[in-house]
This record gives sequence, structure tokens and C-alpha cells, in this order.
Amino acid sequence: MFSHRSEGKPVLVADIEDGSVGISLVSLAKNGPAEVHASLRTRLSIEDRTSDQARSAIVKSLEESIGKLTKSAQDAGTEPAHAVYATVRAPWTRFRTAEAQQAFDKPEVITKEIIASLAQKALTQPSELDRNSILEAGVLQVFLNGYPTANPLGKRAKSISVVAFESDIDEGMKTAIVDTLGKSFPGRTPVIRSGLHALITVMQEHLPDVHRFLLIDVGGSTSTCAIIRKETLTQSGSAPEGLTTILKRVSATGLPEETLSLLRMLATDACSTSACQSLKDSLAKAEPDLVRAFGEVFTKLAATRKLPNMCLLSAPTELSPWLQGFFSRIDFSQFTATTQPLSVETLSPEHLIDTVHWHVGVVPDTGIAVSASSVNILEHAA
Repeated sequence: MFSHRSEGKPVLVADIEDGSVGISLVSLAKNGPAEVHASLRTRLSIEDRTSDQARSAIVKSLEESIGKLTKSAQDAGTEPAHAVYATVRAPWTRFRTAEAQQAFDKPEVITKEIIASLAQKALTQPSELDRNSILEAGVLQVFLNGYPTANPLGKRAKSISVVAFESDIDEGMKTAIVDTLGKSFPGRTPVIRSGLHALITVMQEHLPDVHRFLLIDVGGSTSTCAIIRKETLTQSGSAPEGLTTILKRVSATGLPEETLSLLRMLATDACSTSACQSLKDSLAKAEPDLVRAFGEVFTKLAATRKLPNMCLLSAPTELSPWLQGFFSRIDFSQFTATTQPLSVETLSPEHLIDTVHWHVGVVPDTGIAVSASSVNILEHAA
């Protein structure tokens, strides 16, 4: 899909979850960070929707957002997108990894065929994914003699382990996204990847020395909780909580849009009015429900194997500081392997400054940062 003749030229990167759509014009760079020229995120109005209604609302928002961004880019004299990428997150996609190993009597030269055979073997293991709706599949990591190896081809080893991945997607959503992107960018076939694939890709680049962690990806009304050990997803679950559900809870006497503005101010410590104090009080009152929701997920995950202490949080920028404090402050130590509290690091645009740069006037966005960074990494690794 990606042509190195397009190096430095803008591509469209979309980040699609259940409560919002983020889109951006990004320049990719092989030996440097992705450059975000323009971006915007549109959040759905807060109301109860069926799955079909949510799908329709997301697609409408995607189409309108592309129109706004395209017009803005034209007015600024920016080139049109040369390629199109979309990261589609839960609940529209699901992701899994599987591992297969092989030992040799003596050191063998590692070939593409050996890796491909083990990847295929790994992905034949039982899975909950819909075999008719597979979105992507490939190799996530290769271990030679027990050590992760970035370029295994041609090396000799007595043992090899291949971590393969695959994801599936809601077919109705995939069709709608492809149709919408196709109308807006004719002749450019969109590359669609799952949200967890994007996040794990960024994790490998951002924290390559952390091999065991709990990943919490907070969306609109769903939060995915996944345990990663040596690039392998060993356990996963979801909590019915996210930005939309929290806004509903703390906006009981006001408009969600106003609450969102206050959250942005709180996130930058620029909020000291009585309305801000009321919001802090409302967030404190919402904590027991969140503790219950995430506690139920952690209980199920820990029943198989205790959680790592390291926790990586990916959340809407407005909520990230508060959620980091929440997960650090609440005692979830009963679920961890060391019975110690979670040690939380938040993935934010600031944390990813080495992999994503934002042009002056562009509002940084965590979801777009992860999506743009993963596209930059994966396209140059292809």
C-alpha cells in the first residue's frame, strides 16, 4: 500500500472507536517521527444507541469529519492524502495472539518458510474470532534461543518461537468504513488495522524493555483490558465504562459538552472555578461504580493468572490525568502477582513526542498519536 515515493507526503490516518472519530493528515518518515499537519476529533452526542444506530452515527461522523479536514487542508494549500489508513478499535474489532515453537538438533538458519510455518501453526489454535471476518494476520515477534530478535532471517538458532496475531472486525462497520473512505479518496485502497494491534506496535517501540504489562484502552463506552507478556496477549476482557459513560454520570445537572470542556481544563490544571470543584466532586462520586466495573474484569483476568504491576493506560486526552490518578490510587493490589498496587504510565501525546510531532495550532490527541505512530512504524517495517 505504502510507496516510498510518497515519503513525506501527507496520508490520511483515522482513529475510530465507539464514541468518537479522529482523523488527521500525517506525513510519514522512515527515520523520524510522523508529522501531524492537521487533525480533528468528533465525539458523538451522548445518548443510548443500538449497535446499528452507533455504526450509522460513527460512519456519518467519519464522512463529515473528512469533509471538514479536507476543506481545511485545501484552504491551507496542503496536498491531498496519498494513502488512507484507519485504526478501528473495540467494540468493532477483536484481537488475539498465539505462539508456536520449534527446537532443532543443531543451529539452523532461520528462513521465511520456517517463520511462516510456525505462524500458521500458531493461528490454527482455537479462537473466539469469526473466521469469516478476519481483518489482519501476521507475525508480531520472533524469539531466537529465547530472545526477541528484530531481524531473524539468516540468523542461526537452536530454537525459535513465533508470536502471531490476527483480528476480526464487525463486517457491517468494515463495509461502511471502506465505502466512506472510497468515496472521499477514490483510487486509494484503505489499510485497516485493529486498535490493539496499533497499541501493541507502539508499546514495542515506546517501552521495548517492558515485557509484562496490563494495557487499559479506554474508549467511548467500552474499555479493553489486556495482559501482554513477551508480546503475547495472554488474557483480555472489557469493562462497560469509558468517556461517554463517565460523562453521563458526572453531567447529571449540566451539558456533556460543557463537562468535556471542564475536563480539558482539569487535565491542564487550569480549572479553579466552583464548576470545576463540582466536577471534581462528581468524579469522586463516580469512583465506586468504576471500581466495581474494573474490579469485575480484573477478578476474571486474575482467576487465570495474576496481573502484572506495570499498567499502561491509553485514554481520551481529557480523562487521562484523572484516570491515571484513579488507577494509581485505588487499591487493586489483590489482583497483582506481587500484591503491590498498579504502577500506571499514561500514553499521551507528550509521551509519544519522539514518534509523533504536532504542527503549530494542531490539538494533540492520544488516539490519533497512537494511530499515526503505529502507521509510521508498520509501513516502514513492511
